[in-house]
Amino acid sequence: MTRWFIDRVPESGIPSVSLRRLLPEARFLGREDFQVSGCAADSRRLEPGQVFVALRGSRFDGHVFVEEALRRGAAGVVVDTPCAEAGTLQVVVPDTRVAHARICHALAGEPSRRMEVVGVTGGRGRRGASALLRAIFEADGRRCGSIGETGWSDGVDERPAGAANPTPSALALMLAAAVERKARACVVEASDVAMKRRGLEAVALRALVVPEILPFSPHRRLVEQILEKRRHLSRLARQVTPGGAVVVNADDPHAELLGAVNLDARRVAFGFEKPADVSGRIERLDARGARLIVRGFEREIAVELGLVGRRAAGWALAAAATAWACGVRARSVVEGLESVRTLSGRLEPAVPVEHQDAEVVAFIDDACDADELAEALADVRAAGARRLVCVLGSEGNTGVDRRRRLAEAAEEGADVVLLTTDNPRGEDPNVIFDNLLAGMRRPGRARLVPDRKLAIEQAVALARAGDVVVVAGKGRRAVQIYDNHAVNFDDRAAAARAVREAREKSRRAG
Repeated sequence: MTRWFIDRVPESGIPSVSLRRLLPEARFLGREDFQVSGCAADSRRLEPGQVFVALRGSRFDGHVFVEEALRRGAAGVVVDTPCAEAGTLQVVVPDTRVAHARICHALAGEPSRRMEVVGVTGGRGRRGASALLRAIFEADGRRCGSIGETGWSDGVDERPAGAANPTPSALALMLAAAVERKARACVVEASDVAMKRRGLEAVALRALVVPEILPFSPHRRLVEQILEKRRHLSRLARQVTPGGAVVVNADDPHAELLGAVNLDARRVAFGFEKPADVSGRIERLDARGARLIVRGFEREIAVELGLVGRRAAGWALAAAATAWACGVRARSVVEGLESVRTLSGRLEPAVPVEHQDAEVVAFIDDACDADELAEALADVRAAGARRLVCVLGSEGNTGVDRRRRLAEAAEEGADVVLLTTDNPRGEDPNVIFDNLLAGMRRPGRARLVPDRKLAIEQAVALARAGDVVVVAGKGRRAVQIYDNHAVNFDDRAAAARAVREAREKSRRAG
């Protein structure tokens, strides 16, 4: 099984790959080719006979460890600058990250070429669009894996993510595992960090979808960020195979950053406002979800979406457009979209919403910066909340400006704000509260409740029928982290208990 070749000792009979074939732009010092049956980018994990790939990172430069790798028995090294200590056992390439990814995927048997892989990238919406697209593929009878920042699946079993941005070797193994489980498709999230590190290099894409290119950082020059995003997106788009599709948001003013980046791929647009290949219209939006009308298939289709907010409707439209580009039937699109009732940490209802006008509704959202929180609160407001109560904290060691902007977004978007403890880590919670209050125009109106459980209970108690409570920050993370210890605490469980008790009290009173 070729997926086990990476980071393992070469064995007799194991197929090898030619570096000359994989890296045609490389300079081979002293030999014509290297036949490789294993590789490692960490000299501590290197086994005799493997090739060592020297990567440059923000903290370490792998070229410093070339000599150690050779002492450990490396068959050769891949570098971007000739190393005297390596002699004739080196291959010099323009970019070792690109070389590493190509070697890893070749050793894993090029799994991305044995199924349909769809990349989902952009500043926001990756997790939502990925989950919805996977559900559509499954509804169409295609076993589908997924790889994201919160976990991955081989199409059968779900597993937690070892890292938010898997290394090329880990990504290759995940894709190979999906192939072994006979998955016909896999949806892969690509963050800005992953693209910067060339994490998806060598992955053949059936389609690439960009739900939304934003956000841009207020602390960096806008022109510089636009050029960087264009470079990363263009490079990833060129990995779409001939006949595939690049799916973009026609309503996004920055969509043209992609330009004509891959003439072999179709450009497919989706949107609510501007003309598009797949267009949508929201007929209903409330705390139970949305009714979405989609045009572009052989007929107009109506979707009863169980996810709350305009953002979720946008993710659904992005997934539908990608499915359309991949030849999925309209019936499967409807069935798949309607099967997703919640997204972990994205306006996740504490308990099922029954009759929004006659009950208090509580949502859990892992928004931890100002832009995310503002969007979550705007979605709830647009869904018809009479009054909005927000429970807010801030992580320790995140910076004063970030906290001030977070508190400003909460004050702007909610009617009542309760400040509480998030994960203070090694920082004094009182300092965090002072930073948050400093971001508010009317700090005296905020309620300070340090105990998070009590803050959630008070927020639900303050709410009346038709009001909505948003518990922001921790989301699906079921622990609170302090300086030298952590305690189990689940926002979802605490909010669910508070809402059920409030409903029971209301029924007894009625």
